[in-house]
Amino acid sequence: MSGHSPARPTGGAASGALLGLGMAAASALGYVFVVVISRALGPADYGGFSAFNSIGLVLAIPAGAFQVVYARRVARRGPPAFDLRLPLLVGSAVCLLTVVLSPALAHVTRVDSLLAPVLVGLGLPPLILNGALMGGLLGMRRIGTLSLAYVAIGTSRVLAALAASALGLGLTGALAVVTLASYVMAGTLWWLCRAEAHLEWSAPRGDRGAVFRTLYRSNSAIGVLMALTTVDVVLARYLLPPVESGEYALVSTLGRSPIWVTQFLALALIPTLATSGSPRTILRASGLVLGVCAVGTAVAAAAPEFWVGLLGGQAYSAAADLLLPYLALGTLLALAQVLVIAEMAQGRHVLTKVAWCAVAVEIILCLAFFHDSAIQVLTAAMVAAGLVVVVGLGELLFAARPAPASSAEPALAEPVIFSRTGPVDT
Repeated sequence: MSGHSPARPTGGAASGALLGLGMAAASALGYVFVVVISRALGPADYGGFSAFNSIGLVLAIPAGAFQVVYARRVARRGPPAFDLRLPLLVGSAVCLLTVVLSPALAHVTRVDSLLAPVLVGLGLPPLILNGALMGGLLGMRRIGTLSLAYVAIGTSRVLAALAASALGLGLTGALAVVTLASYVMAGTLWWLCRAEAHLEWSAPRGDRGAVFRTLYRSNSAIGVLMALTTVDVVLARYLLPPVESGEYALVSTLGRSPIWVTQFLALALIPTLATSGSPRTILRASGLVLGVCAVGTAVAAAAPEFWVGLLGGQAYSAAADLLLPYLALGTLLALAQVLVIAEMAQGRHVLTKVAWCAVAVEIILCLAFFHDSAIQVLTAAMVAAGLVVVVGLGELLFAARPAPASSAEPALAEPVIFSRTGPVDT
């Protein structure tokens, strides 16, 4: 296997544009998926589906970390570093953990069947494997193939939603066809990488420890961003009536759009901050994010009923009043994303720890006080996101200028892309 060489990279600007186009198409397909599945299931079942999807995203956090690690290592060492044993092992362990916890997950999501959380667990191994495979494609500079992979994964989920709708499947059936689509796509991605990917652990023992340390750091930062952007949907499902939780879940899909629209700004900071560590650069990016979010909120404010009806139909019309408050939360989350990723690019993790504390505060607030309505759950989420933003900006304005992190690994020509491309992050 080691005799194969990575595909020749395309031009830097052209590669970035091609990858951005693929991610934009995947994000658009994510909204198509929501349109189909939310109408097929109705508010009550869609609330449960969205809660399980959020839980699955948090449990599949290693996928994003593997994408980062494999992109760097394969770019540096070539196919010998494209070993799939570790992601398969991690995927299997997370799957087993989810199955063991399925009674608790069924209770939290107010679902009677244990099969639903078991299906979520069975869908985790292909998601985590996909992260490593897509990271390998990025490391080999196979940008065209990686862009097609984003589109293919989004398309497979839309087809799964259409199948669930056509067959009249409920929550459990919808989860089953989406899980099946994940396995089909994992097999497809493996076939695309079959000449380079392998199952032989060829790294020296000391190097293996470095992999685990890098995965831990990446998982912590990526994980807190996932938790900040998803825990409120799970809390809404647990605390609110089924129909109201479904309406909340649908509005959250629109309200989190600032995160996905501005993600490229956060990712673009990584190469610059890895060498300069300039607070002014972070503040400029935060200001640009705030401007983009303000424009988007103004557009939504003109006709919130239209946007909610377009995505979910008349069954979700009662939730239109939540859209603007949720866009305010989305703006805070987009700013938090910039600040956390900027800190991660500098090799620092203070804000990551603050963000985990903020998630804990949100959960406590909801369970103890803010549990009587959707707007109360949303308020708790805004408190948590606001805490991260205030601390992060305070760090920039009052703390000493941080030193950039040193790294033994060269930077990639293309930005590292986390697996967060839209409302159904793959």
